[in-house]
Amino acid sequence: MALGRSGGNVKGIRRWRSRWAVAGSAVAALTAGVTVVGTAVRAGAQDCLTGSVASRYAQVGGEQGPLGSVTACEKRTAGGTGSFATFRAGAIYQSPGTGAWDVSGSFLGLWRSKGSETGFLGYPRSGEVWTNGGVVQQDYQGGDLYWSYRTAGSGPHSVSGAFRRLYADQGGVYGRLGLPLTQEISGVNRGVHQNHEHGVTYWTAATGAHSVTGSFLGLYRDNGWERGRLGYPLTQELAIRDGGVHQNYQGGVMYWTAGTGAHVLTGAVLGAYASVGYENGPLGYPTSGEYPVAGGTRTDFQHGRIGWTREEGTFVVLPPPA
Repeated sequence: MALGRSGGNVKGIRRWRSRWAVAGSAVAALTAGVTVVGTAVRAGAQDCLTGSVASRYAQVGGEQGPLGSVTACEKRTAGGTGSFATFRAGAIYQSPGTGAWDVSGSFLGLWRSKGSETGFLGYPRSGEVWTNGGVVQQDYQGGDLYWSYRTAGSGPHSVSGAFRRLYADQGGVYGRLGLPLTQEISGVNRGVHQNHEHGVTYWTAATGAHSVTGSFLGLYRDNGWERGRLGYPLTQELAIRDGGVHQNYQGGVMYWTAGTGAHVLTGAVLGAYASVGYENGPLGYPTSGEYPVAGGTRTDFQHGRIGWTREEGTFVVLPPPA
């Protein structure tokens, strides 16, 4: 095997760039500055890195950069589509479609825990990018990794698949959701959710990916999240009349305006509300949820109410005409 910069095999080592222990014909590195195979020693990155991996290593400062010295020479990845080399503080991976990029620190640990390049994230497509507010982001084929000082306690997290598209649509790190606080978490009916600083994203095969934020998030929690009567969200928040918004769920609808607050309608009450034109009808917006009264339940609206009793069923009460 070729040795060092000279390209020849040697029997002894006379010039030392690192501390070494020699036992017979085996040479063991006490620092991670070189890679050892049998009696051959590769002393320098140029001898075992090629092409884009070598270029990226040089670009980030070589041995003097954040990656440090080489600990394992470049070799093919498990799937054979790319190659990688490891260093004291990280690794560089390359594939024809992505180029060569370094992965290090907590991002490397998370990426490896998700299967590295053979997992759902695939190969890296960028280096780490620091943005305003101390946020670090790295782009991969199948998702993005995020870390920030303000969420350091929860570690780095990935956003991938349908959640990645939804997150981008919602403004990413600086949008309504803020930074991710967890990985995807399995829920009922084979759904998943992911917690963020200011909201939660939900997905099922039947409903797609949607987020719940703001006043609706608190109301959703009070109604049992996706395990409660509302089930999973079916839409994002939708703008409606007079500055109001609503969001559809499998089991009901949430409404909000600045003047009325957030309220949920379900079941027969929602059906009665629909029969008179929703918020565009004579009732206007709900001003309460359904609550018990003597002999039944009641839900209040800007201009009337919907009631229920065992004797009468569900009924709409409107104010007398002016």
